[in-house]
Amino acid sequence: MANGQLITVFAAKGGCGKTTLATNLATVLHDRGAHRVCLFDLDLEFGDAAGVLGLRSERSMMDALSYDAAGDPSYADLTPAGALKLMTPYRPGLDCLLAPTRPGEAALIPVSLVSRLLEVLPLLYDFVVVDTPSRFSTQVLAALDAADHHVLVTTPDRPALKNLRATIDVLDLLQYDRTARSIVVNRSDAAADLPDSVLDELVRSPIAGHLPSWNGVPASINRGEPLVAADRDHPVSLAIRQLAAALLPTDGRCSRDPPPG
Repeated sequence: MANGQLITVFAAKGGCGKTTLATNLATVLHDRGAHRVCLFDLDLEFGDAAGVLGLRSERSMMDALSYDAAGDPSYADLTPAGALKLMTPYRPGLDCLLAPTRPGEAALIPVSLVSRLLEVLPLLYDFVVVDTPSRFSTQVLAALDAADHHVLVTTPDRPALKNLRATIDVLDLLQYDRTARSIVVNRSDAAADLPDSVLDELVRSPIAGHLPSWNGVPASINRGEPLVAADRDHPVSLAIRQLAAALLPTDGRCSRDPPPG
């Protein structure tokens, strides 16, 4: 059986709505149980996925810490069954791998553990959506390396677009596939007062989607329910579903069977 698709969501500037997009994208790809999906919160210091989804952080990557006889991190023995024990279920078939919660724990998560998880999770899920912090840490670079697709999030203001342009330059320098990249402009509406010509000049790359500004988005976060689940016909929900449709397989591949145990 083919591995699942790994999608890394990144924004070079905080406050762009990256986590909101990642959680809603994972929910859309789950498609009410049609696909098995994992949301991987890789913002190790300030992970927000649990709060956005109203989950209690009882398990996290910290539970996978393992060392060999010499005291070095070792995760070669981390199996799919072991990875499942790290998960916090959100809905049947939609699991979350949550970030550490205690001060100082983020520094204890080595890139070797992240890389091993990025290898194992696509064996269990049809889609793995990785939510990242707004910086090029070694863990984030591992998620970008492992990804089948990059989703870059920005807002229509000059500082965010400048950071997006710098991000694109870095990704091009690292020779990532430009065709496996989607740029999403969040809070994109007339109120931004940024002409399309200026947007094109700043970004200089195709825009895959525009998410409008709507008051319903913060309310859905406060309820712990993704907007795409609460209101499928909401303008933001429709835009995210359109983005997800481009990521869905076209070869007729069905959802993998539930893992044992």
